Amino acid sequence: MMIAAKDPASWGVSPSPQTGIEVEPSLHSHATHLLMSRLLDEPAGLVSESPVVGLSPTPTPTSSAPQPAMRLRPFQRIGEYRLIARLGRGAQGEVWKAVRGAGRHRVVALKILNPGLSIHHRRLAQFRREAERGARLVGPSLLQVVDAGEADGFFFMAMPFIEAVTLHDVIRERRIRRQGDPVEPLHPIVDLDDARYYVEAARTIARSSRALDRIHVHRIVHRDVKPANILLERRSPFGVFLCDLGLGRDLDQATREQMRDGAGTPMYMAPERLRKDPADEILSDVYSMGATLFEALTLGRQFEPIRDVPLPALAPMLAKASPRTPRAVDPNLPACFEPVILRAVAPEPQDRYQSAGALADALDNAAAEAHRRLNTGVNCHRPRHLDPRRRSADVRAEMR
Repeated sequence: MMIAAKDPASWGVSPSPQTGIEVEPSLHSHATHLLMSRLLDEPAGLVSESPVVGLSPTPTPTSSAPQPAMRLRPFQRIGEYRLIARLGRGAQGEVWKAVRGAGRHRVVALKILNPGLSIHHRRLAQFRREAERGARLVGPSLLQVVDAGEADGFFFMAMPFIEAVTLHDVIRERRIRRQGDPVEPLHPIVDLDDARYYVEAARTIARSSRALDRIHVHRIVHRDVKPANILLERRSPFGVFLCDLGLGRDLDQATREQMRDGAGTPMYMAPERLRKDPADEILSDVYSMGATLFEALTLGRQFEPIRDVPLPALAPMLAKASPRTPRAVDPNLPACFEPVILRAVAPEPQDRYQSAGALADALDNAAAEAHRRLNTGVNCHRPRHLDPRRRSADVRAEMR
């Protein structure tokens, strides 16, 4: 299969309309726009982060077979793109900051498939489907695929480049801060007092939930919602983006066997997916967003730390485990958030919010109530450095 780099339509990828995303031309040391795909079609496709307290943003490869080295280097050209710096590496390939000659999306995050995988029709078809899905998704908090194709022996897809950190990074730094140790100024939310952090973290998940709802409207499910796949922009307007559809599925095309392949990150997977039961995948995504909400607000997880458990045994163990309540993990959590979290992570799908949009609405209401009760401002004003109406130069000056 040959795909012309200059003809996105040959993949079914249409040229992008303007997305309104501010492109930052400089690479920052904390730019973690890591859009690593997972191996979508492997039956043993469980992707696990560390089952202990620590989180790893790097996905565990789902295939033990070594792949040929990419051998990409700065300033190398791939079609119209010139590589600048590598942002991340995963089982499927690499993501690079790259530039092209002109146009709105001159600076992009270029996701490049490992040539060793491109010879396999199944893996190449997976990469193509991911690009096609990404091109259809337009709207706030979504990073649309703006170009895709093949050039100089490499298959690629391009997305807007943003200078961002993951929610996983923020949670890690908040844990360190809670212990009284100095933290890195990754993002303004890290340095907020607890009262404001609860509100801003809830608003972050509400924005991510609305992005997930937009994905569902297109009959696409994410299947890997977790803190590592939510990006927080480091500069004004402080956007929030739900990324990485590498495990996503088109509900109107996927077979029942494909939907029960067990792919995902166990700590955030709904019980029915851990058991590989028939599932309403939209409600399973809602559960995963609820598990992410739990961790973002409490800085802990639903389940007690699990140590020294082989990956094949982790999923069935979690499916039978008894989760903790949010305020058992963080007694200081405002009470108005607990029922929202508990409904989102209800073991039975019919007891959850029936859409990600409904979860977002409930979170917005809880955040407003917490704002009032915690005396953070009757009018619910955001902290000045998180107000998207402020000029970027003023924000950067305060962050120095």
